[in-house]
Amino acid sequence: MNDKIARTRLEGVPKTVRDDLAECREDLPAGAITAVGRFFRLLAERGEHSSAPSRATFEAACGNESALGLLLRVLGKHVPSVCLAEGRTLRKEYYSKRPGGTKHPSRSSGRRPSPGGPVGRSWPGAWLTLLPDLRAAPIKDSSINRHIASVNRCAAMVPSLRCPPRLGWLLAWELAQALQKGDAETGQTGVTARTAATYIAGLVSLGLHGGMDEDALNGMRAVQSHLQRQGRRVPKKKEARIEELYAKGGYEEVMRVLLSELEEADKLPDWTAEAETARATAAVLGVCMNDPARTGDVAMWTLGEELVREPVGRWRLRWRQGKTGAWKEAGDLWPEIGAVLDEHILGGRPQRHAQRRFEELRGCNWLSFAREPYASRWPSEKVNDAIGVPLHDLRTLAADYLRMHDPVAAPRIVAVLLGHRTQEAGEEYRALCAETAAQREWCKIRQKHAEARSR
Repeated sequence: MNDKIARTRLEGVPKTVRDDLAECREDLPAGAITAVGRFFRLLAERGEHSSAPSRATFEAACGNESALGLLLRVLGKHVPSVCLAEGRTLRKEYYSKRPGGTKHPSRSSGRRPSPGGPVGRSWPGAWLTLLPDLRAAPIKDSSINRHIASVNRCAAMVPSLRCPPRLGWLLAWELAQALQKGDAETGQTGVTARTAATYIAGLVSLGLHGGMDEDALNGMRAVQSHLQRQGRRVPKKKEARIEELYAKGGYEEVMRVLLSELEEADKLPDWTAEAETARATAAVLGVCMNDPARTGDVAMWTLGEELVREPVGRWRLRWRQGKTGAWKEAGDLWPEIGAVLDEHILGGRPQRHAQRRFEELRGCNWLSFAREPYASRWPSEKVNDAIGVPLHDLRTLAADYLRMHDPVAAPRIVAVLLGHRTQEAGEEYRALCAETAAQREWCKIRQKHAEARSR
């Protein structure tokens, strides 16, 4: 293509862009000039601005995936003023239709839908006979799923044990040792005594609802209690993590990382997955600074249901907690957090399109922007990558800030903030608050005595 043809095809392109492309034309991939010229011509015909081209324009400009990929690469490198968010969304759909993609026919043909919740994996036959009774137990589905997952972990250790898989004290004891030691052959890492106790609790629940005899149940309960006592004697890893976070600045560090994630997204092309993940991480950090929630709840929120944006720009949050079943009302989120959520859903689009973008995403998961959410651990994993602690630690951080501010009123406020439904849920924390209040009161008494002696 000679210069005259190239300039003819770029007639509808802004002069600065046209000149820049002309200077590096020799280095451009084949078809780049034509693709860019066609794209800007369609923008003009549709009356759209380059800061917010529609998906329809990308579809009209690119007849297939390779043409779209070429246009995105050229615009991203040479015309960064063009917002490529809608083009990225279109490209993700192309990816999903590839072999192995979520929308490829091979993913749905001949595949039977799996039942809801976890299934028993590699269970001994005697355990499997108890499973129907556990599933029919009069307890919450989330508890049943948690017990099945715990039994799955125990079942994975059975082949390495010397004793038969007969539920009782001996099996529970052998499992407890194996769980804490781990298994290099299977890749299972060792767990703490506290965690091993929760796995044994799954077996106890399986035997209890399956109608096992009391002696076998009591034997497993004895092992579980022993592990719990061991766990109480060892400082929680969470305490060390929180102390490290405090040393970095506590909430100041969380806010610094939040801003860093947004800045990282700004440096990247808006249409990249890395930029989307950085904005989503910032959004999770922001919302959970405003109202700390459990990772399973955070992963499931839907735009237009739990998270609502009003046309005036306010964001509201209200959700039913998965653990307690109770509604948690966060109300209007802080304006600064609303601004972070706007950046998250816009994905590089102009701010003026925030409400329109929200309406487009209404009914979609707030993190995946699709009907299906990410895994329940996804928010916690991204927060851990960003600040070095899992998402649940932000709940502890908030409680600690309140305890240090006002130890007398803190238990009542924390119960509301963290969504506790029972007194037992915050018993340990209330004891810690009482201790802090007593220490402060004792310091005041000592100060008064010291002042009296100095007179």
